[in-house]
Amino acid sequence: MAHNSYGLAGAEVSSKPLRFDGQTVVVTGAGGGLGKAYALFFASRGANVVVNDLGGSFKGEGKSSKAADVVVEEIKAAGGKAVGNYDSVEDGDKIIDTAIKAFGRIDVLINNAGILRDISFKNMKDEDWDLIMKVHVRGAYKCTRAAWPHFRKQKYGRVINTASAAGLFGSFGQTNYSAAKLAQVGFTETLAKEGLKYNILANVIAPIAASRMTQTVMPPDVLENLKPDWVVPLVAVLVHPSNTQETGSIFECGGGHMAKLRWERAKGALLRADDSYTPGALLSKWDSVNDFSEPSYPTGVANFMELLEEAQKLPANPPAKNPDFKGKVALITGGGAGLGRIYCLQFAKYGAKVVVNDLMNPDDVVQEIQKLGGEAVGVKASAEDGDAVVKAAIDAYGRIDIIINNAGILRDKAFANMDDKQFDQVLDVHLRGTYKVTKAAWPYFLKQKYGRVVNTTSTSGIYGNFGQANYAAAKCGILGFSRALAREGQKYNILVNTIAPNAGTNMTRTIMPEEMVQAFKPDYVAPLVVLLSSDMVPKPGTGALYEVGSGWAAQTRWQRTGGHGFPVDVQLTPEHVLGQWKRITDFSDGRADHPADGNDGLKSIMANMQNKSSGSEPAQKEGGKNGEYLANIEKAKKATTQGTEFKYDERDVILYNLGLGAKRTDLPFVYEGDDNFQVIPTFGVIPPFNATPPFSFDEIV
Repeated sequence: MAHNSYGLAGAEVSSKPLRFDGQTVVVTGAGGGLGKAYALFFASRGANVVVNDLGGSFKGEGKSSKAADVVVEEIKAAGGKAVGNYDSVEDGDKIIDTAIKAFGRIDVLINNAGILRDISFKNMKDEDWDLIMKVHVRGAYKCTRAAWPHFRKQKYGRVINTASAAGLFGSFGQTNYSAAKLAQVGFTETLAKEGLKYNILANVIAPIAASRMTQTVMPPDVLENLKPDWVVPLVAVLVHPSNTQETGSIFECGGGHMAKLRWERAKGALLRADDSYTPGALLSKWDSVNDFSEPSYPTGVANFMELLEEAQKLPANPPAKNPDFKGKVALITGGGAGLGRIYCLQFAKYGAKVVVNDLMNPDDVVQEIQKLGGEAVGVKASAEDGDAVVKAAIDAYGRIDIIINNAGILRDKAFANMDDKQFDQVLDVHLRGTYKVTKAAWPYFLKQKYGRVVNTTSTSGIYGNFGQANYAAAKCGILGFSRALAREGQKYNILVNTIAPNAGTNMTRTIMPEEMVQAFKPDYVAPLVVLLSSDMVPKPGTGALYEVGSGWAAQTRWQRTGGHGFPVDVQLTPEHVLGQWKRITDFSDGRADHPADGNDGLKSIMANMQNKSSGSEPAQKEGGKNGEYLANIEKAKKATTQGTEFKYDERDVILYNLGLGAKRTDLPFVYEGDDNFQVIPTFGVIPPFNATPPFSFDEIV
């Protein structure tokens, strides 16, 4: 979906500044931090600005008009035009109405308002979850929905939504925030698809900038180098009229560094789609599932019909060892039909006791399992009532080991026609339901130091899809939730993964032809779900995203450009950003990497903090010395070596064992003639210190 129409790759910094004269820019959360920087900048470039701020604390408490008023007065004192608005972003229609009444139009919407409610998942309360969702997810929806008719009527609009590294990669103690922030990606990608023909462009940024929120999680010396000024120029480029096609894109920025992200999909494993396709058969191809040697860079769903046709040509899959869930209890939400039903049958087949949750009718599947000799109970309840759902498992079997969050609904509608009820219902069932069920089971997982969770996203969430702004937000939010949860659970042997399945179900029947519903059997998704719920997946076995269906399964991950680092001692402008646009957005220059966690996300930004201008020009073309270090690090990762021979004898072993406390009477450790003479296993840490690396440390440190 993302395109680049600037044609300014490698161009000199433009002498003509980007102006916004006559345009109206609405900035939410503009009373301080990044929002204030946006407001001041756009006013300085000729825009009319609506400064929205509720005036509450960074936790979402309280209300005051002072924050917005101070910014408005500062703009007016500098000769600019601005009005204040003090409504919550949940009242987005009032915010947009302020723009229309004051200036007669709206051209740019920057959804920047946010709060934090950081807390470990085990201690999180529903209030912590719900308030984050209201401000970040529902707030962005409400403001954008109110602006959308104006954008369509004038055939012009620019939207910036705000994600974060916590959303992209997951962050400990931020399951709520991570979910809300990655929801912005799915939401934005859908807006981009629906808006393009009306010249409405939508992009999402993951900024690192000093603010009231980041003051709570970052040290002062780091915050000093993370001025909001480093983020504003990128946003200005994206919302300027000269940008006609860069839409549906994801950018990270901060500390003078900017880069673009996109999805990268492994080629994956394709197995014959029949009864021989089992979890064990898939495990035998696990390396292929995660093999990125021949990746693709999709913007939408895979061609599952073609994959199915190819899968049917393959020979039967050879027999393989399958998981044994004897003694384990598996809970499947939405288990009364479709994918959920097949999951239930598969877990029962491999020995699990199954809890079938369904709002409509769990009993038929329970009886089906019992007739096959398995154990199952049903619980008729909404996934939103997670406490009741999990209680049914505990009451019946005294424990819970596996959760498959599968329940879902569709309320598809073009964004221009979507109402609040349709948006809220989908978010409640998919995202809040996933949270509630998992939250209820978490104390049991922690106590037994064991748990397996498979959550369900969608290709609509990953890539966006027409008419599914609600569904895409919910499904991408589930991915953000899963990644954060995986980080919290790993040390307790609680593994969390996410799948994006393609299968014919009662839900997909509303959007798929019947022949496709019949062809895309849920049976071709279930082996991956069962495998991820077992103890057989190679480590780390958590935090991953897989697309699956038609006998095919593949991991999907982020790819990020090498980007560009601007000197931190020179004021950055949009014109400088335009001058380096090709470098910022180029995935093919050999510098791209694959960030997997928050530290990876911050790597380039933190490295750029020492990037100082040589004095020759404002934007160093190679990103300074730190840019060289980063490039050398990537080369070092790919370097290979012939290996270094390590020689040792009995004397070396004895001296090592004595050094660790072995006594002279411990003959197996101090006497080479003993029948059980042995090396203490930690001796194995010594050889790497003598190894010769295939690179110079001076080049990377």
